[in-house]
Amino acid sequence: MAEDDNSIAKPDSVELVIEAFQSGSLERIQAIADEVHPGDVEVAFERLDEVVRSEVLAQLPSELLAEWADYLPAADVGRRLITLPPVEQREVLESLSDDELVDLLQGMEEENRPQFIDLLPEGKRIVSEDLMRYPEATAGGRMTKAMAAISEGLTVKEALDELETLRDEAEVLSRIFVLDPDGRIQGIVRLRDLAFSTWDTPVTELMNEDLMAIGAMQDQEEAALMIARYDLMALPVVDVENRLLGVITHDDALEILEQENTEDMEKISGIGGDHGEQAYLQTSVLSHFKRRFGWVLALAFLALISGWVLHAYEEILTSYFILAIYLPMVVAAGGNTGGQSATMVIRAMALGEFDTREFGRVIWKEARVGILMGSLLAVCVALQIQFLLPAKLVPETISTLTVALVVGASLVAQVFTSTLVGAMLPVGAKMARLDPAVVASPAITTLVDVSGCIIYFSIAQFAFH
Repeated sequence: MAEDDNSIAKPDSVELVIEAFQSGSLERIQAIADEVHPGDVEVAFERLDEVVRSEVLAQLPSELLAEWADYLPAADVGRRLITLPPVEQREVLESLSDDELVDLLQGMEEENRPQFIDLLPEGKRIVSEDLMRYPEATAGGRMTKAMAAISEGLTVKEALDELETLRDEAEVLSRIFVLDPDGRIQGIVRLRDLAFSTWDTPVTELMNEDLMAIGAMQDQEEAALMIARYDLMALPVVDVENRLLGVITHDDALEILEQENTEDMEKISGIGGDHGEQAYLQTSVLSHFKRRFGWVLALAFLALISGWVLHAYEEILTSYFILAIYLPMVVAAGGNTGGQSATMVIRAMALGEFDTREFGRVIWKEARVGILMGSLLAVCVALQIQFLLPAKLVPETISTLTVALVVGASLVAQVFTSTLVGAMLPVGAKMARLDPAVVASPAITTLVDVSGCIIYFSIAQFAFH
């Protein structure tokens, strides 16, 4: 994504942009464009309601659209683009960075795509068609070809002369890749090393051969994690023969991680479907409904199993109604601890802190955590029952101590099993090549609700008879 260092961010910049957009005045919008960074425009645009956003897009001139196109959602840029004449369409398309242009083209209807590709200059058209060969969620699908690369046989002066022609095209000029005649990466050299070396110094003496790279078909999240882990300005993307295809820059890595984290959070919460580029306020009520209702409906019917369990233990629940007071707590404790365990394990897997070969260590750790939490919780609740529970609530056929022991033992068993389930499901899903986030909190909560009822009433039935 292009950077603009000429604008200075101000605390109230976003509010000023929103006010300009809501005014409906093109003069105010054009005036504010000279004062704020396009990143502030992006945030302001996300906070507009659908009506105002559509009105702003409808009157946005091509020069402003070209200036902001890298920052606005591709779907919105595409909607405005098709209303412009070809000359202005070309202006906007040429302003887009490689990766944003590909996102725009991939998001279009297939029948509209060729007419926009034909408007591109030959070089940009070749680059776009090349990038569109890679799936969107891969390193190749997120890379840009706007990079600085030089031949390995050059001197410092020759390298600087060659870079002179690339200075307006490369997104990251501080890291320069050194290639052999076949385009394979031999190393990387920093611009400052070139700037402070004598002109006749061979570039190979300055380059660092210890270079990280990623294959074009590898997942975009892996690329972003590599950039974060190794503190890279740009990560080279290579083919199977180690030939340089493009780079993923640090700002793209931030976008990827935000996208992946959003996706995981939504899956953990039982929200399905594709999030897309639309912000929360820009997403229609119907879209929110469609993405949430499926899980809610499925889990609602699964929760009926808990009702059948209660029906199966109706006799003991009727005879010892004291059990109804502590049933919600036992069930909720399992849902909470199971959800915590799943979240911790999914996060650790996402950060690469362990792999499936260490499954046993993960289960053993979570088992100990479950025992400790369940035991401490059981002691606290048992003391409450023993010393604070009114005696009139306890049936004459059992003692307060018996109730305390039943509830305490149920809590230990429920928290222990829920913690194990919370850890085992994501790891098991990973081993089965499924998305761990899909089997997280909603499914775990429903599962441990059922198990909690069975554990609680089974222990009570054993103790009271």
